[in-house]
Amino acid sequence: MLTVAVLGPVAVRRDDVEARVPRGLTSALLVRLALDAGRPVRAERLLADLWPDGSGARLNALQAKVSQLRRALGDPAILRGDGTGYTLAVEPAAVDALEALRLADAGAERLAAGDHTAAAAMGAAGSALFGPELLPDAGHADWALPWRARLDEARWQLAENGVASRLAMGEAAEVVGELGTLVADGPLRERSWTLLVTALYRSGRQADALATFRQATRLLADELGVDPGPELADLGRRILIQDADLAPVPRRRGNLPAALAPLVGRDAELAALVAVLGDHRLVTLVGPAGVGKTRLAVEAARTAPAAWLVRLEGVATPGGIGAAVVDVVPGAAAADLPGSLRGADLLLVLDNCEHLAEAVAAVAEGILTAAARVRILATSQRPLGLDGERVHALEPLPDQDAAALFTARAATDRRPAGPGEVARLCRALDGLPLAIELAAARTRVLTVAEIVERLDDRFALLRDPVSGGPERRRTLEGALGWSYDLLFPDDQRGLWALAPFPDGAAPAAVEHVLVGLGLPAGAGLDVVTRLVDRSLVTVGTDRTGSTRFRLLHSVRALAAERSAAAGATGAALDALVDWVAGFARDVAADVRGPRQAARVAAVAAERAAVDTALAHCADHDPTTGLRIAADLGWAWVLLDDHDAAARLRLARRAAPDSPADLHRRALLLESWLEAMSGDLRAARDAFDAVDGSGDPDGTRWFSGFLLLQEGRLAESLVALERCRDEYAARGLDWEEGASALLAAFVHVTLGDTTAARTSCDAAIRLVGPVGDSWGLLHAEAALGRIAAAEGRHADAARHHGHAATSARHLGFPGAAAQHLAHLGRAQHDAGATDAEATLRRAATEAEEAADPRLLAQIRVWLAEAVLARGDRDAARVLAEAADGWFTEAGAGEGADDAARLVASLS
Repeated sequence: MLTVAVLGPVAVRRDDVEARVPRGLTSALLVRLALDAGRPVRAERLLADLWPDGSGARLNALQAKVSQLRRALGDPAILRGDGTGYTLAVEPAAVDALEALRLADAGAERLAAGDHTAAAAMGAAGSALFGPELLPDAGHADWALPWRARLDEARWQLAENGVASRLAMGEAAEVVGELGTLVADGPLRERSWTLLVTALYRSGRQADALATFRQATRLLADELGVDPGPELADLGRRILIQDADLAPVPRRRGNLPAALAPLVGRDAELAALVAVLGDHRLVTLVGPAGVGKTRLAVEAARTAPAAWLVRLEGVATPGGIGAAVVDVVPGAAAADLPGSLRGADLLLVLDNCEHLAEAVAAVAEGILTAAARVRILATSQRPLGLDGERVHALEPLPDQDAAALFTARAATDRRPAGPGEVARLCRALDGLPLAIELAAARTRVLTVAEIVERLDDRFALLRDPVSGGPERRRTLEGALGWSYDLLFPDDQRGLWALAPFPDGAAPAAVEHVLVGLGLPAGAGLDVVTRLVDRSLVTVGTDRTGSTRFRLLHSVRALAAERSAAAGATGAALDALVDWVAGFARDVAADVRGPRQAARVAAVAAERAAVDTALAHCADHDPTTGLRIAADLGWAWVLLDDHDAAARLRLARRAAPDSPADLHRRALLLESWLEAMSGDLRAARDAFDAVDGSGDPDGTRWFSGFLLLQEGRLAESLVALERCRDEYAARGLDWEEGASALLAAFVHVTLGDTTAARTSCDAAIRLVGPVGDSWGLLHAEAALGRIAAAEGRHADAARHHGHAATSARHLGFPGAAAQHLAHLGRAQHDAGATDAEATLRRAATEAEEAADPRLLAQIRVWLAEAVLARGDRDAARVLAEAADGWFTEAGAGEGADDAARLVASLS
């Protein structure tokens, strides 16, 4: 790492090795470029600044100095550019002058925000960068004058703000001497006089304060001919009346570390924690490793007059807890720790209690019982379990705050990332502040996109190679590994069981996998409960409102690594497959009955787990994978899942030797799903690959649907009517009703509304008692189409509106978009003014449902609605888009209307 000091004599260090830079113009060139670190400076500007009198101001002279400086720096890449301009490729934070300016601004912000500890630390750090001279190696050229003025003002600001912060923390007597030096060095700076008068007054030296105020007043009058400014004048008045607000500020006692950077994204949590501390004597701040418990606890503790931080991470035995407290808290005695704190008024911060939680609880209980004015704030990954304990959970940062933290900590602005890139990175890091800060540190050498690409090996990436602190504070793996190593073996298996689930798991799924990992049946819930208590597993709900256990991405990555190291990954995946196979069987049994909506919602919730199972089966048990896909096929139809056909196809190709009936069922479902998505060629290819064996009625029924989508209506009707007769003879009510329902749509498309109504009534009579909500929805839609064909547009709108609402309520997004589209069509036919708005909503929902076939149909109807109000250009765009899709997809319902509309608008 390269650092450049220019405030005093030039000093360059690279990886702690000094680089000797020649004095004179070479050093001046370095100073000039360093003050614009990371930004190009044009050659003309450099020539004018370094040779202001014009003597020797030639480009070759500049290039010679550049060459000297490059040799001194030891790496040509640090000084980039050519004859047109040059850039010193270092971070602004690596240049002492720019860092001083940053600390001055940041310290002023922290002082204004009331963060006096941080402001004092920044004031001290910034002031330490200055020497007796400013930019001595810049020479006497005019370009350096404004820089010297700016830096001089920053030096005063750092000193005054630092003293003001310490004064606000009660250090009045301690800063009097320092302020005396400041007013001697800058006798005309009113703020220094104001601070000195205040410090004297608060030190109990009221007479000296008044005398100093009068001295400042005379000096300003004699030297500048002015009266004191408003702040100093008001201070003099308040001294004379002994204003109570000038009373000494109680000095805070404790050992809290100074904040090196402001706390970002935790304002609400900090306020809530401070409020809880005001009402409870024992508060335990719990959360996963890396979530920022220690930092938040320390910031909350700053509000207490006396607060002592006791770090327990290095304490290995219960007996060491009391010793750690005694080492830190004045007056605490090992012989009788609770008794020695009797009468003390302080906040005790016990940090990192999780590995000794029971022992910490015993110590805390003893202290709280004996010392009535002591409060305890503990940080832990699990509660202490004491009566009266207030557990305060700290969650990862939400997206916006996570992005703000990353931006604040990012080490460079040379390769700015867009907000979308940063948001994606922070989500991948689970909003964990430790992970975000470690990733931000990598921006010294990587772009945000490059960091995201490397997250597959996040533990190698997210470490601080420079810091010398404990590993758990400078590497993500160290922080999470500390938590993992504290677990019982059964609880470690709990993480192994959850690791294969990309989007969390239902309780039954976790329990099933744990049995596969060797735990007894019934033990799983206890294991997960302990993991939740340790903040390693989060509890949420899925889209059905059912409980779901999840791991943060980073915890899941660690669990997967440890599972693999233990040789347990294969057993966990086998158990996951076994659970998914049973789940799929249950879905297949219920998906056409009264539990349909719940089963379909569950399939949507388990999509990621199903994909994991199918991927594992492809290599280890292809037939089981194909059976899972086939069992879930009809649920995917109801969900209008446009990835489902590809899943079936991959599972089928992976299992060429699967049973013939399973292979045939998969092909038929694949054909239906491809037709739904609008790829009629792929649908026909899948259907034509079905062999002639098996149930001819089942094959014929799927054929009827495909022929309908292809616009081959007469052939479709023949197939469906034959299916209906055969199913009736076999007493298969659902199959007969489904055949009648499809036939109703064919009849209405052919214009035979009487036959359509007869078929629709039969479908309702047969499907209704079975409890198939999806079938009844489509029967309602068929009634809407019949009404529209008969010119009963109000009835059509009512039917389609009811169908759309019901489909949305039941969780069938594709069906909801379809019914909404027909509602808009009915409104248009009725002359309603809201038809266009309804069709546009339907188009949006079709896009969200990824249904291009439906979207093309909607565009035809929307073109007609737009044309009706006279906008031919907009209508042509919509019609051409629809016609283009139908042509590419191989026709389909609506293709003729689209072609006719395009022709009429040409």
